[in-house]
Amino acid sequence: MKNSLARRNLIARNNGEHTHNFAQILIGWQGEVECEFRRGSRRLNNGIVAIVPNSTDHLFNGLSENSELLVVDVVQDDPYIQALEQTCQITLSETLFKQPEFISLTPKIIPLLDFAASQLLLSKDQNNPQLNCQIVSLFITQLCQIHSPNIPELNPVANKRLDAARMNDIIDRRLATPPSNLELANALYLSESHFYCICQHQFGLTPQQYVMSRRMQRANFMLLYSKKPLAVLASELGFSDASSFSRAYKKYYQEPPGRSRRSMNLGFVEAGK
Repeated sequence: MKNSLARRNLIARNNGEHTHNFAQILIGWQGEVECEFRRGSRRLNNGIVAIVPNSTDHLFNGLSENSELLVVDVVQDDPYIQALEQTCQITLSETLFKQPEFISLTPKIIPLLDFAASQLLLSKDQNNPQLNCQIVSLFITQLCQIHSPNIPELNPVANKRLDAARMNDIIDRRLATPPSNLELANALYLSESHFYCICQHQFGLTPQQYVMSRRMQRANFMLLYSKKPLAVLASELGFSDASSFSRAYKKYYQEPPGRSRRSMNLGFVEAGK
């Protein structure tokens, strides 16, 4: 395995013993799973976490049909994990994964388990880099804060800022063929996953939501200052036809583009009286 991965694991009543060449976070979500290390054991239920360092033998035993864990496989050579360590100024092998242990999540974090589980269920691609970035960083940073509360800042993107002007320029030059996350990340000299996380943190939007906001702002401007037909505007803004453009515009502004154009023109007429 080359990259860290967040996933759901239905243990049910299965049991076994194994070890692997990557660290792991086992988070109790539904039912109960008995987890045992050489120096102790504990039942993993909702909010109880087992920290499994690299190459650590551990046993598991599902205690009910619905016993399910949220699992984060942490690969030390994963560039995102290395960037996380560098940004947070920590070494996971010497802090969170120094030894096998059990940790209880705080009450404010526990509701995030259902969110993570639902997102993983909805994702058809287990290797979705954006989702993995979000969940892996979420639980690692929260667990590090619980494990080492003296670390002042464990948000991998808190002090990182995107050059919004450059990003807007890239998008605005490509309205007819909107850039992908990877293209934007490359232009800003970031990995795709890191770019995704910083964008969400800085703007409260995913990269493609941000791209859509720029397209819609341009659409609104063109409706106001041009008389181009909707089909022409749709083409210039990267939509396949006028219908798809109208749907996107209505979703964003809560009214169809034709109504926006009429109301804006009416405003100009009344202002000129």
